[in-house]
Amino acid sequence: MSKTDRSDKLPLSARLKNVTPKQVMHVSRFYLFLAVLALVRALSAYIFIVPNGFAPSGITGLSSIIYNAINNSFSDLESWVQWLFDPSVTAIVLNIPLFIAAFIVLDKKFAFNTFFCVTVYAVFMAVFRVVDMPTYAVEQPESGYKLLASLAGGALAGLSLGFMLRYNTSLGGTDVIGKLIYAKNPVADVQWLIFMCDCIIVIASGGLGFIGLDIDAIVGDGDYTPLITAVLSPMIYSFLSQLTTSQVADVLQSGFQSSLVFNVISDKHDEIAEHITREMHRGVTIMGGIGYYTGEEHKVLVCVVRRKQINTVKRIIQECDPMAFTFITKAREVKGNGFTPPADATDI
Repeated sequence: MSKTDRSDKLPLSARLKNVTPKQVMHVSRFYLFLAVLALVRALSAYIFIVPNGFAPSGITGLSSIIYNAINNSFSDLESWVQWLFDPSVTAIVLNIPLFIAAFIVLDKKFAFNTFFCVTVYAVFMAVFRVVDMPTYAVEQPESGYKLLASLAGGALAGLSLGFMLRYNTSLGGTDVIGKLIYAKNPVADVQWLIFMCDCIIVIASGGLGFIGLDIDAIVGDGDYTPLITAVLSPMIYSFLSQLTTSQVADVLQSGFQSSLVFNVISDKHDEIAEHITREMHRGVTIMGGIGYYTGEEHKVLVCVVRRKQINTVKRIIQECDPMAFTFITKAREVKGNGFTPPADATDI
């Protein structure tokens, strides 16, 4: 049994005695960082998402649907009743059963970090409402400002989500649902399960368009354009916001420096590899391969380069072997010598 295994079996009091000030500082910085990410997500929801009736994904989307449906349908509700359906409250309530399931089924660190982020998010949402923070609410659905609100809200949410995913946490909701489904029935990639759950929320946001519409007048006139516009507008804006969130989070996870992978099949492999190494100072891996159709043996060169170096590699291949077979793929994330160093992120 390793030293780590033995320490994990010690009582909590004994483990706390072994905690150093450096470890305390590290944990404090980690959760302070998570609190900042939750603040950014709360700003996105309070300023851009909820006031405009968007429902992009997760608890933010569900809370927005509930809050706007209640407020738009019953404008004369008592203030304490409005608080019951406020996003700060529904964020906690909707996630309670998910927290319990996550602690039982999933990684407990992930469950605790998610609980922490959701709690801080809800606190910030409540504080914003108490101090009556200004919002970016657009009254006209056809206004270009509505599009700006969806993109800005999605970008802020993606900024928060990207870092949360890097540190093994989330803001609950569909992220936890997707992981729970995958844990019990791993028939599909967890990201697709989360995406499908988010799509259900986006589609449900179209129901907000029915509120306030005079359906009888629309049916009487026979012009269903106002109905289609009212229903599809929140769905489209929510989808754009969700897409922006996904793209920004993907950039933060993969890094801003995109890389490409060159796969080259050539009999002049040594010459190509020598030029790439000497001119570009990039490593090249040479592997053996057999052509199925011809049965001949060839060497396959694999080289990862920055996107800005693509033309240099193409020139080298063209000069060394114009008949070389080359295909290029995009590298999602590259770490190691010459690229991004391994992240020093410890799971808390």
